[in-house]
Amino acid sequence: MLLLLRRCLCLLVICSAPGLAAAICATGTLASYEALGAGGCQIGSLTVNNFSYAMLSGTVTIPDTSITVTPSVVSNTLGLTFSSPLFSVSGTDSAVYMLGYTWDPGDIRSLEDILNTNTPVFPGLARISTLACLDSAFSGAICPTTTDLLVVSHNGIIANTPNTVTFSPPIGILGIRNTIETDGNGASSEFTSFENVVTLPEPSTLASCLLFSLVMFGGLRLKRG
Repeated sequence: MLLLLRRCLCLLVICSAPGLAAAICATGTLASYEALGAGGCQIGSLTVNNFSYAMLSGTVTIPDTSITVTPSVVSNTLGLTFSSPLFSVSGTDSAVYMLGYTWDPGDIRSLEDILNTNTPVFPGLARISTLACLDSAFSGAICPTTTDLLVVSHNGIIANTPNTVTFSPPIGILGIRNTIETDGNGASSEFTSFENVVTLPEPSTLASCLLFSLVMFGGLRLKRG
């Protein structure tokens, strides 16, 4: 009985280990995510941390308290959606911001960006340029390894949404720097949200744990038999 209890506790620790790294991410403001610091929070089996946000240029102020961050887990894809009613400019107004953070650690197979909009009026422009640092976090603006660039955009005529990059071999850490740009260009530009989505391998950790439990308890029964 004692051996069975020990094995059950071992199984519980193994299967719940990813969830012990940080608190579970919940919908909140970008400011609240920045406040998490290096500890971050957990989406599925990965941790997102070290959020940063800064204005690069423009005439429209978009505070971090006005941006909502929504985490999601769908099968083997994990995502963060950034939305705000202030992602909107017109006339000669513009706004360019940098939003950075890190996915860590995992077995990341791909990154997809999705821009959710259908409202820019040509030549108004909405664009998200994501610079991904492979197998490392950014150190300020510097990626110590290699990078991939994804761009999603809409100018009222041409929609370039979504965009995906695949990592082969998979990577363990993914640094993210999103350049968020809205330019009225004499007309108007507006988008509701954009998403960063990473893909992990299947089967899930839960399936692996279940397989481990079958082997473990099967072995236990054999010994008792």
